[in-house]
Amino acid sequence: MSLHVVAHFHAAPGRGPELRALLAPLVAPTSTEDGCLVYRLHEDESDPDHFVFIEEWRDAASLDLHMQTPHVAGMLADVPPLLAGPVAAYRLAEV
Repeated sequence: MSLHVVAHFHAAPGRGPELRALLAPLVAPTSTEDGCLVYRLHEDESDPDHFVFIEEWRDAASLDLHMQTPHVAGMLADVPPLLAGPVAAYRLAEV
């Protein structure tokens, strides 16, 4: 059974464009990773400082490998100064 992830990123007020510039480039390389079934970035229509990744992975091992890729490691190093608070990420199993 696949694993779903929803990850919320809230930029500090007015820093949404900078955050988008760091998050959007993850979509192309991640979409080609082994085990990635869905990887989409969304922007909240009512809050331009709120971004949400909606992901589906073949299994937890695929997601764990994704978290170790250079593009994710780089993003995780660069994003914290732009955030209003911690990233809220949820691993979800379909019921």
